[in-house]
Amino acid sequence: VKLGLPINPEPISKFVAKSKIKLFDTEIIRVSTPSILIAGCGTGQQSISTAARFRNSQVLAIDLSQASLAYAKRKTEELDIKNIEYMNADILELGKLEMQFHIIESVGVLHHMDNPMAGWKVLVDCLKDGGLMKIGLYSELARQQILEIRNEISQFNVGTSDADMKSFRKLLIDSEKNRYKQVMSWPDFYNLSELRDLLFHVQEYRFNIPQIQECLEELGLKFCGFTNKALLQRFGKSNTGVKDPYNLDKWHLYEKSYPSTFSSMYQFWCQKIK
Repeated sequence: VKLGLPINPEPISKFVAKSKIKLFDTEIIRVSTPSILIAGCGTGQQSISTAARFRNSQVLAIDLSQASLAYAKRKTEELDIKNIEYMNADILELGKLEMQFHIIESVGVLHHMDNPMAGWKVLVDCLKDGGLMKIGLYSELARQQILEIRNEISQFNVGTSDADMKSFRKLLIDSEKNRYKQVMSWPDFYNLSELRDLLFHVQEYRFNIPQIQECLEELGLKFCGFTNKALLQRFGKSNTGVKDPYNLDKWHLYEKSYPSTFSSMYQFWCQKIK
């Protein structure tokens, strides 16, 4: 309903500095008209926010769901945003476009694919050398309670109709089990479409930080920093070195001490190195 969009779009250079993104190639900050791909745009919140954030940007937003795309397009027109093109497309087929982008964002998408790494590789191929990529992936540690509940859903053959999901949610609300109380603290629990994604999605993969390190190395990407400012402040209280926010080994130790750190997702920037 309200996205709190930036009043004034900003150049990549200002966004990078403000977000404390560590660059390994500075050519990206000199790009004045960035081309941006949103891979898995859903109903448009991310694509609209990104299009409003970056000055002189041209955004291509893709999704498999025509219903989601229709809603996104309608909201984009309501907000009079002119620099987004929507396309019904599969990430795995993006190579057919023969296009490359300065920035690619794919949050909450890859971990629902049959083969997340295959999708990620396609996105890397679509990223220009020196380009920036924002990725969001589920955390294995943070979602242990979710995994236990998903196993129960499978074990007891709970259906996925609206009525079945509401009935199961009420069961959790009425229960005294601690892991149920934890999942009830998540905003997603109270919205039916988000509840479906949280507990009833037919497929999800979860990652840990060492796995992310391996993926980045295999794909030729460099870690540029996590996006959550409040999280970075908490991490900085016990990790005071200038380079610590970009040290995934330190983040792994921190997450092991505080397993709920990435309860929403790992969301981070990385850069494609020539």
